[in-house]
Amino acid sequence: MYDETIQRAIKRLKIEPLVLPAQFLETILANLKSDVPATEILTGTAGDGKTYNCREVWTALGGSPAEWNRGAKVQHLPLGRRELVIVKDLSELLPEESSPILERMAAEVGAPDPERVYLVAANHGQLLEKLKSAPQTDALKAMTRAVESLLVGGANSDPSVRINLRDLSQAPASTMIAMIIEKMATHPGWTDCDRCPLQMSGACPIMENRKRLQDPDDGLVFRQRLSALVELSEQNGVHFPVRQSLALVTNILLGHPDAADGLMSCAQVPELVAREKLHLASIYRNVFGENLSSRRAEKTELFRKLNSFGIGSETSNKVDDLLVYGADDPDLRPTFEALVLSDPVYGGTAAYTRAQRDYLEGADTSAKDAFLPMLRSQRQRLFFTLPENHAAQFELWDLTVFRYGGTYLDLIRRLQSKETLPRGVMPLIMRGLNRVFTGMLVQNQDELVLATSGSHSQSKTSPLLDEMISVPRQGGEEVALMPGGKDGAALRVRVARGEDPKPVVLNLTPTRFEFLGRVAEGALPSSFSLECHEDLLMFKAKLLSATERRRELDRGEDEPIEGEMMLRFIEVGVDGRAGQRRVVVRI
Repeated sequence: MYDETIQRAIKRLKIEPLVLPAQFLETILANLKSDVPATEILTGTAGDGKTYNCREVWTALGGSPAEWNRGAKVQHLPLGRRELVIVKDLSELLPEESSPILERMAAEVGAPDPERVYLVAANHGQLLEKLKSAPQTDALKAMTRAVESLLVGGANSDPSVRINLRDLSQAPASTMIAMIIEKMATHPGWTDCDRCPLQMSGACPIMENRKRLQDPDDGLVFRQRLSALVELSEQNGVHFPVRQSLALVTNILLGHPDAADGLMSCAQVPELVAREKLHLASIYRNVFGENLSSRRAEKTELFRKLNSFGIGSETSNKVDDLLVYGADDPDLRPTFEALVLSDPVYGGTAAYTRAQRDYLEGADTSAKDAFLPMLRSQRQRLFFTLPENHAAQFELWDLTVFRYGGTYLDLIRRLQSKETLPRGVMPLIMRGLNRVFTGMLVQNQDELVLATSGSHSQSKTSPLLDEMISVPRQGGEEVALMPGGKDGAALRVRVARGEDPKPVVLNLTPTRFEFLGRVAEGALPSSFSLECHEDLLMFKAKLLSATERRRELDRGEDEPIEGEMMLRFIEVGVDGRAGQRRVVVRI
């Protein structure tokens, strides 16, 4: 799936390529065509499309596709009275090849009127490694500092170094996946299937999967739910390169566990139809690599990311009652028909209804072994097909480990569009934070209860009250939600009265949000690591430092009596709210 290999295969097989948008193409072209262009660095992770973007720039500026495909690592192109030097992948160059290029590049980016302009593609780590292994001239050191500041802060610390850095890993993969599905499902190559007898009989699982992706109703719901999973992953710091997105959509279309390498070809489909194994080609299983062996799926980074949501293993009583007892329960029967039996290909198949009946009748242990994998597949299918009017009824996100995933996505969208926030979100966060900060099941949700154990011990319970910070703005105090980095969410706490030098901010990732939601409910599953708890205790330590600074400023207003010390103990009332009991200690 390397760009150069794809171009040769496309030419040999006479296939029309997928054309995906080059994220920074217009911006880069505008810069390169300007009077004094700056050097461009394209960075990201493996598979983000750096070489693809370089090729698009090359062809847009009049470069020959045939010359590009000859495979030279460094390409040269006239750019007005200057020369454009394109390095396809800096990591491919040996040190003796990359060092002279970087030295010349460092000299050119510092020149007021450069003779050469560079377009360099490099992975994050390889970029800095190559820069630091090259001979350290003053010009190269200046360029390295500029690149580091661009990578870390997004801004060039030295304007005299004319260089731009574009990070392709920052592109939202949730948008790209929906685009790839559209491009693949509408590719003109599908017209070759019109003469296939299996398509005319409606028995081809590949065409069934394509039809589902294109369906204006079910296909839209599928793309929205898949994009939601990818977006949650990205908010947790997990990136989906374009290469993995292409592999995912391919697997969704062609996956089948009985096919060679787990991917169907046209020649294998008739045999799968004859063996009545079409239900195993379900796109709802293929999303998670169920067409592959468990070991292979676990070793594939793409499916390891998606399987971390636990879809298929996680469930709720409502969902399992429907899937197990829906055929026999008069109250559930209409819903069972609408949500399961209405899909005879991947839902209420003959194999599923037979296994369901045998399981309920308790024929033998083999009935359980046959039914439970099918039950897992039906949970996966329901996650991607439940209509919105049933999503709330069956608590859609209970089918994942992120029960508050839908709430989090709704929150960040409202923050970005500056809409009114969901009513229950702030009370939920406050209840969770207060329980973490105090170690008690307190119910306060209109104030932040900042507590301490009175020592530097790692005690889980903090009985001493430090401050109660008002959630609504009051006397300079405030707790508010705000947009966070990469279109996420953050919690901002102001503790100072009057001039507030700097608020304390906590980035709310989906995992931290889920942690606080579970704690607010009063229970926390063992699947959570201690990392979230440690992150929140670090946030608490920053708040304690901020309130201590405020007390230093207010010291003159409320001078303590000599020989006495005031302790404020937290007391939980019958309504669950935390109050304070003052105790004077004479020293």
